[in-house]
Amino acid sequence: MRWVLCLFVLAIPASAQVTRVPTGLKPRLSLGVFTITCTPTTASLALVSGGVSAASPTIAITSTWAGISLIANMNLYAYFTSSTQALSSTTPAGYYIASSQIKGQMPTGSPTSYTAFTQTGPFGGAGASLQLFAANNFLSLGGSRTDNLTLEIDLSSTPQMPANTFTGVMYLQAQAF
Repeated sequence: MRWVLCLFVLAIPASAQVTRVPTGLKPRLSLGVFTITCTPTTASLALVSGGVSAASPTIAITSTWAGISLIANMNLYAYFTSSTQALSSTTPAGYYIASSQIKGQMPTGSPTSYTAFTQTGPFGGAGASLQLFAANNFLSLGGSRTDNLTLEIDLSSTPQMPANTFTGVMYLQAQAF
């Protein structure tokens, strides 16, 4: 018997960060403004107990920069704050979906096939991150790129849970260095 586990709701805030060049090295970075926007900012799906469910809609992530003269690397990460409790149930409480059960795919980025949020990145909880893209030897005064992120939740190895609504926040953060 298969149960549909109500609804998965995911809010997606975004931010950017510049990592300073270590002391003693010649600075290679001049940064103006870097922004990340997501459309839409929420995703939902009907979870299938013992199965895989795809989130809808696809999330368009637009990275925009202005005033950047030279960057050695620019990376974009998506992450959760906890690897064991990425999504939490509402009523009854106490049920969780781990970040390892949430998978992301960005055909124009690093995870070109569905990949679990199990990396340990510079942001978020240990084992709860996924690098979405890496731009190396990046040289530009300004521009933008839009990448589409699709998500799925794989509950094939999870014991059956009661019908429920699960919510959580997936963060996006860029790093330039």
